[in-house]
Amino acid sequence: MRLRVRLADVSPIGRGHEPPVWRPTRLNVRYQPAVRLAELVLQGISVEHRAGDITVSGFLLDMARVFEDFVTVALREVLKASGGYCALQASHYLDEGQAIRIVPDFVHYTDDGAPQAVADAKYKAERPDGFPDADLYQMLAYCTALHLPDGHLIYAKGNAPHAAHRVRHTGITIHQHTLDLDQPPASLLDDVRILAWRLLPRTSRTAQSLHPVAFGHG
Repeated sequence: MRLRVRLADVSPIGRGHEPPVWRPTRLNVRYQPAVRLAELVLQGISVEHRAGDITVSGFLLDMARVFEDFVTVALREVLKASGGYCALQASHYLDEGQAIRIVPDFVHYTDDGAPQAVADAKYKAERPDGFPDADLYQMLAYCTALHLPDGHLIYAKGNAPHAAHRVRHTGITIHQHTLDLDQPPASLLDDVRILAWRLLPRTSRTAQSLHPVAFGHG
């Protein structure tokens, strides 16, 4: 209520109108940081992480995108030693008529271009009864279109380290992994190495003698 009284004389700026011009003076020195910030908001100006005229104490980050980029790039780097190649945001089609496009976050291919593993990174809060079912449906579509027996959903840490769901009448198993982000970078990367090993088909692990320890330091 106190704030409403203080702002009683404030007039909203109509859409498309220029903000009023103001000048810093001795009388408004206390309000200058707030007014400068208001200018940025009204003009839709973003703050960039580089030298400039605007000094800020924080940034607004899309954590879902940050998590997705970290997971997919880290998996790609680890799996370089396994042969084949990886693609991030690889475009495929769900239907034979190529009308429904799907874009998995991460796909690992064999040398001849056959999909070998698919994964999606999800930065979501876990509900008491588990992660959203919609993620499972999405991964089922990926596995069906790519003709893969396993699909992998990777979340920030939840209540359980791993869960697996075998879909009836399909032979497809959808795995839900979690990464604990609240740990030192070296430990987190070790967890990614183990996760990358789990993404590969069992035949590839055996043929290439891959084991989680092989991805460790030293």
